[in-house]
Amino acid sequence: MTEIKQEIAIHAARLCQAIARIGYEPQTALLDIVDNAVTASASDIRISLYLAPGKTLKNRNSVATYQVIDNGYGMTNDEIVGAFALGANGNYRPHSLSKYGMGLKSAGLSLGSRIHIVSKKNGVISQRHTFDIDLVEQENRFIISSSDLLPDISEKYTSLLPGESGTVVEIDGCEKINHQSPSTTVRKLEEEMGVIYAKFLTDPTNPVRIGIRVCAGDDAPFKEITPLDILFLNEPNGHKTWDPETYDFVSPYLLLDEKWKPDLADGKTTSPIRLTVVAFPQDALGKVNSPLTPADRERVKQYEVSRKNAGFFIYRNERLIRWGDSLGMLSKDEFNIRIRMDLTEEHDDVLHVDVTKQRFEIDDELLGRLKRILDDPRTVAKLIMKKCHELLRMPSGREGEKFTDLSANVAEDDPEEMARGTPPDAVLERQQAQAIEADEAKAATTAADEGATAKLGEPAFAKIRYTDHVDYQRFWTPYRDAKEGVFVCVNTTHPFYTEFLKELADNAPERVLLETLIFAAGVAEINTVGNLYDVGIETIKAVFDRFHRNYGTYLANFTSENINLLQE
Repeated sequence: MTEIKQEIAIHAARLCQAIARIGYEPQTALLDIVDNAVTASASDIRISLYLAPGKTLKNRNSVATYQVIDNGYGMTNDEIVGAFALGANGNYRPHSLSKYGMGLKSAGLSLGSRIHIVSKKNGVISQRHTFDIDLVEQENRFIISSSDLLPDISEKYTSLLPGESGTVVEIDGCEKINHQSPSTTVRKLEEEMGVIYAKFLTDPTNPVRIGIRVCAGDDAPFKEITPLDILFLNEPNGHKTWDPETYDFVSPYLLLDEKWKPDLADGKTTSPIRLTVVAFPQDALGKVNSPLTPADRERVKQYEVSRKNAGFFIYRNERLIRWGDSLGMLSKDEFNIRIRMDLTEEHDDVLHVDVTKQRFEIDDELLGRLKRILDDPRTVAKLIMKKCHELLRMPSGREGEKFTDLSANVAEDDPEEMARGTPPDAVLERQQAQAIEADEAKAATTAADEGATAKLGEPAFAKIRYTDHVDYQRFWTPYRDAKEGVFVCVNTTHPFYTEFLKELADNAPERVLLETLIFAAGVAEINTVGNLYDVGIETIKAVFDRFHRNYGTYLANFTSENINLLQE
């Protein structure tokens, strides 16, 4: 049988369009370009997003040009042409961040239709080389255009590359790509780059500096990226062993640190994968209503414990490629555990690392072995969450704080008045009278009611106040402060409080929900008294007085009939 070999046509423009749609978001595309700079031993990387005229940070598709400048070892004209080759040559140094030689093209074309490169090596500046997808489509072949730098252009790139070497990558034609707003791109980069490149930012011999900015017709300053170890392994008070009797509710706990060598069924060998597991305290312990001290609350808050920041943090050659992956084994409730996996390029085929280096797959057999290794650390992490939950449910002596914190952004409007303009004089007079009554009630309540700390460091305005300065026939009384709005005083001498409400932990969901119902009724009463000006104020007050006597009496009777309810 005769074998015939035929060359298959390649449609260059269509292939470029496919490459551009591999799956990048703007921030991941920029990270791929930064990877090239890090691979080139750059110690300084500057990322700029230049807005199109008339566009703002909040507009979609508003970037005219992306620019990444580094001071790495640079490239000659021939090396730049080689860098544009699809697939490159694959001759990467050991532990390089690059993989398939597709990053520059796929990332660049996902940002815009033209990629420009000017580089400097050993003091010599290259030509300006451009990969233009429109030109490729016109010629239907993979080509780049190269041009000498005119004096004014040469001056520009000389100023951008003041050292002996470095590279400028610029991408324009961005208006053809549907992108998120640059504020979203920059926010994600600022939040994540310190974790992604932590090792490089803190390298003792050649630390990398990374800055990012958005320019709107001006030279805005760069915001420097700060390194962050997502596992907080250098936490000064971190603990090495778990003991439920000595758990401090503040420190991250190191639960596992070992090297796992996957046993490959096909006889292949690979270097070990380092597994590091750390469990954190529950995020609620960092909030204003936490029973911890202010200093300890700040420590817990800095860990940013959340579902987004939980799971597997997978690093390839010290560069994060996967953030908070569950790998299909972690439940949504396991949000206080972080597992670091350290891979090298040797593991690319075993774990199917893709061209973007953002995703990978692990087969069922290896996943099963990994689950068994992590069984004990996951059990301890769950015990830590349970201990934190128990602490949060213990009375703290600061009643009403959690409700005050949770209700800070909840509106207290009267729905009947929301569509109206300035209230009539009759309403303003009633609100002024309410403010005077509120001042008297505030003076009568203790300073402890203002003990919570707001986000700006000022005393929080207590929305629920527990006090004996309430008429004995009432369970609660609402007031309206002229500045802070409604607050409610709950009667601590009422049987329902002494027998039931007092027994619920200050931070318990049951307590907060009861406080919410009480507060909602208080808001309704205040708004009715203040805004129902076509009914006489004395009549309205008489109605609510009778309402409260009925309300308080029923609760007292219910209490006496069910005195042991919480013990059942």
